[in-house]
Amino acid sequence: MKAKTLILTAILVLAFSVSSQYAQTKQFNQQIDFTPVKELIERIIPGKAYNFKFEYVKPENGMETFELESSDGKIVLRGSSGLALARAFNWYLNYYCHTSVSWFKEEPVDVPQTLPLVDKKIKQSCRFEKRFFLNYCTFGYTMLWWQWEDWERFIDWMALNGINMPLAITGQEYIWQKVWKKYGMTDEQIRAYFTGPAHLPWHRMGNLDGWMGPLPQEYIDCQFELQKKILKQERSFGMTPILPAFAGHVPKALKEKYPDIKITSLGSYTTGEQYDAYFLDPMEPIFVEIQKEFLKEQTKYFGTDHYYGTDPFNEMDPPSWEAAYLAGVAKTIYKGMSAIDKDAVWVQMGWTFYYDRKHWSNPKLEAMIKAVPQGKMVILDYFCETQEVWKLTDGFFNAPYIWCYLGNFGGGTQMAAPLKKVSQLITQTEKDDNKRNLWGIGSTLEGFGVNRFMFEWLFEYAWNSDAADVNKWIKGYADSRTGQKDIIAEEAWSRLVDVVYDKLVSGVALSNALEMRPRLEGNASYCVIGKYDYKELADIFGQMLLADESSFKSRRYQYDLVMVCRQVLGNLAFQVREKMRDIFKAKDIKNFDAYSALMLDILSDADRCVATMPEFSLKKWVDDSRLFGTDKESKSYYEKNGKVLITTWGQKGSGLTDYASRDYSGLINSFYKKRWQLFFDAARKSLVDSTVFDQKKFDDELAEFEWNWCMADYTQPETPKEDASVVVKELYKKYVKYFYSLF
Repeated sequence: MKAKTLILTAILVLAFSVSSQYAQTKQFNQQIDFTPVKELIERIIPGKAYNFKFEYVKPENGMETFELESSDGKIVLRGSSGLALARAFNWYLNYYCHTSVSWFKEEPVDVPQTLPLVDKKIKQSCRFEKRFFLNYCTFGYTMLWWQWEDWERFIDWMALNGINMPLAITGQEYIWQKVWKKYGMTDEQIRAYFTGPAHLPWHRMGNLDGWMGPLPQEYIDCQFELQKKILKQERSFGMTPILPAFAGHVPKALKEKYPDIKITSLGSYTTGEQYDAYFLDPMEPIFVEIQKEFLKEQTKYFGTDHYYGTDPFNEMDPPSWEAAYLAGVAKTIYKGMSAIDKDAVWVQMGWTFYYDRKHWSNPKLEAMIKAVPQGKMVILDYFCETQEVWKLTDGFFNAPYIWCYLGNFGGGTQMAAPLKKVSQLITQTEKDDNKRNLWGIGSTLEGFGVNRFMFEWLFEYAWNSDAADVNKWIKGYADSRTGQKDIIAEEAWSRLVDVVYDKLVSGVALSNALEMRPRLEGNASYCVIGKYDYKELADIFGQMLLADESSFKSRRYQYDLVMVCRQVLGNLAFQVREKMRDIFKAKDIKNFDAYSALMLDILSDADRCVATMPEFSLKKWVDDSRLFGTDKESKSYYEKNGKVLITTWGQKGSGLTDYASRDYSGLINSFYKKRWQLFFDAARKSLVDSTVFDQKKFDDELAEFEWNWCMADYTQPETPKEDASVVVKELYKKYVKYFYSLF
């Protein structure tokens, strides 16, 4: 009887144990909705989702984890979260299918007809709780004209790369309309306060008001609906979007309704006094009221994930630099946040603490940070490849911070990404015993140009510490570009890392002579020429052309060839410019004419080269802008708005001209080449007339051309679509003699 009882007890215990394990597994499985990842796979590789099986795996040491293996002819993706599952899928694409997914929907993703099985189990855990992405400026320099299909692909890209803290500031003008109406302002006043679409990021940061406005209501409504889709999709993967909050920026017209309030002008980014932005003194009782009203309205329509991006005084002088005043601003901002959301966390970009370090001394910064409860302000250490501010501030005085790689200013298209340098810096930070409250890593890029691999490397490093070995990692990346193991391509990419992607930072105004405001000596305001071995890069270009013929069929490898060819031509243009300086001084008209023709030829061929890729297209930028218009007049308005941003940035003759320059097909031929032609004509005339060339007078005349170009509708002659691999080979043969004589 006793034996039977023991047996029965054992059976019951076993049954309970199995039941508990089943219930626990079922409970864990319910924590993840596999549907978003299944749908992502179907979007990326249509018709292939049935090849995958999805399972839950526990987090390891409290951190997100994924596993990847094959079982019964299926590819098994296991993850502790939706993002972990997406990371597993991305690993499979990169290292088993030798392909990669672009953040642009125009680039197709090709995989083998029969998907390869996983030969050994892969397991990785993320080492960083937070993985931040984006910058206020990105919403202008890249996402300005995006429709839902563009956003959907980009959100997929973020999921594949394990990003869980995206900045989400689209559509906020709809919310602000409701708020400002409560304070007695009319629709006309509010829309006149907003800038045009292209400059909204800087309006949102409190840098300028009204420039190229008023903002059309159709755009406000469109972006509001778009934001709801963006947030729903991001949250479906388990991301926690960072929404905006009030930082003190108010309409000047508010003073008409409340004449006794104190507001201060913060300037207007050189667009003129009439476009100055204004800051409300945080000591005014209305300050907290506005914060509460905004967050209530925003939560009503967009929900919340409790993270709020708020950035007073970005590149602007506050009304006072006293530490007590700055602390008061911070305390008041957070008071309004927490009144509506007791779990509110303030996400503060640290750019201004780097940019204006002279004013943001440690006592002032410490006062501002410590005015907010511990753990309730997170600092984005914005530009760590150049300066790790956490090291200058004792880890931001123990506030949580995120180590960020910036990597791009203005959407510039220059090859530059300090892969080796960043690898060293981030690994040193991760191992530093004094790193204090490091919450995660991220990127604060201003625009999506070239160098995408650098951002993908950064987020892979968050999961895969072996990525620190960049020489090994880059070979795997090269395979994902060619679609196969190609030794020539691998060696070429390894050489690119040594020559260009070692320490060269993509800093402010990194550019080339194609985009340079024409002159024979020195550089224009926003044109910094990258320094490395130009001849070596040209040699790497030649090596890339020796790759396997199958590699040339890969659209991704064709993109790489175009990227390198364009950069080599840009470098060559600078050397031609240097040669012309000496020719001009020698008053050699014959050779001046010859090298002028060569420079213009290089510009035309650079345009032809990038025209093979839709990512580098002014026509696309313009066509996308015009989609927002409903009639001829409104379509022209949007077009002008977008063209100003990437050329003059501000008004005619703006000091920010060419800040957002980029090598786009159509832009090179119709804008940059025309500027050089005007310059050559003027300089040649001074040679013929034996007069001193007046650069300032020419720059003033050039400003007229630039502004007229912005205001006129763009038309591009129809040309047949060319094969990138054919074009780059032709251009190499055409210019190879100059690579060895001028470099």
